[in-house]
This record gives sequence, C-alpha cells and structure tokens, in this order.
Amino acid sequence: MVLSEVEQFLRASGKRVTSERRLILRIIEENPHLDASEIYALARKEDPKISLSTVYRTMTMLKELKLVEASDLGEDHDHYEVRLQEHYHLICLGCGRVIEIPPSDAITRLGEESGFEVVGVKLEIFGYCEECQKKRSSPGLQVQPPTVKAGKMKDADLVIDLRGIPRLQHPEVVSRKADGCSRGDIIEIVCDDPVLDIAPQMLERIGGLKLLAVWKEGRVCHAQAEKL
Repeated sequence: MVLSEVEQFLRASGKRVTSERRLILRIIEENPHLDASEIYALARKEDPKISLSTVYRTMTMLKELKLVEASDLGEDHDHYEVRLQEHYHLICLGCGRVIEIPPSDAITRLGEESGFEVVGVKLEIFGYCEECQKKRSSPGLQVQPPTVKAGKMKDADLVIDLRGIPRLQHPEVVSRKADGCSRGDIIEIVCDDPVLDIAPQMLERIGGLKLLAVWKEGRVCHAQAEKL
C-alpha cells in the first residue's frame, strides 16, 4: 500500500489527512522500524510545532486501522512501518539490527494441515547477526550487558512508577513526566518487567535523559537517569 492509498483509506474512514499525519506517514515509509520517539525527532526537524502526543495519537489510529504494522523488536515499545507486504524480521539481540526476510508459505501450510485458516502472520526471530556472533566467540569482544548496580546511585528527585501501565505507554509516560524536571534532576523509573536490557534502550530513545544505572530488586526493575 503506497502513501496515496493510505491517505485515500483515511478519508474513506472519515479521518482527516492533516499535514502532521501526512508528515508522520512519510517518515515511517522512508525510515522503517522507527519507534514513536524517533519519529517525533525526525518530524520536529520539519515541523517544530508537532508534539509527541500527536505522534502517539496518530500511531494509535493508524494501528487501529491496520495501516501500519507495529513490532516490539525485543524492546518495551513498538517500532512502526507502513503495511506494504507481509515479511518477517530477524532481530539481533546484540546490536539491535533488524533484517527483513521474505515470507514463506510454510506457516500457511502448517495452518492448513491443522485445519486452521491463516489470515495473517507476524513473525519475529531473535538471535545474533554474523558480526555479533564473532564478538560473542572472541575474548575481549563480548557483547556487554548494561551496567547493573546493587542499589541506588543517588537519591531521586522524581520516581516514575510504571508498574501496571502497559509497556507500549512507558516511553510516553516517562517523557511527559520528565518534562517537568530541571536540568541535573535524578529520575528513577520503576517497572515490573525485570528485563534489564530494555530500560537503557527506552531511556536513550526518549532523549534528554542520561542513563546512570539499572538494577533489579526481586522482580522489579529500576533505572536511574539524569535530566539533561
């Protein structure tokens, strides 16, 4: 589906094709696999007045209309691309590289053999790319995990508790609450997802925050960042 067809579908669905929505769609088409914060950063270069909330609302609408495809790519938030044709993703756990591969009819055949009608397939395969395999097998070149501390590095000026909040909303919640902080403030994010390689990626993509440390206490994951 090309952008002109997406715009026609929006109008047919009773949705306005605003300049902001047209800009966001073009960015997604030209730069697949971006998350909302990355889309927002590129959009602001062309339209400084556009807001992060506008990006989130637009992406939610486009997903509901099935005009964009969302994949978490092993992180705690979605990455988007305009739905053109079915394809699969190879996702490297070391460097985050995403490789698109053409679809196979093997999954459809499996469904047919089970008497199941397959109407759509979303497949994400996790592993390590060729370069990261070399690093993992070579001494001194190991893919390093994020810094883990046993306790708090500093007293936090703001604690953002994400427990109970859907993971897709985490970047928006952190970005909105961090906007009220001053430069140098320490922000602590608390999440009930103990996957420690998730928090650093989220904070770095939000922008304006310098990651200090991540750690876990039981089943709870903590991350501290400094407002820039």
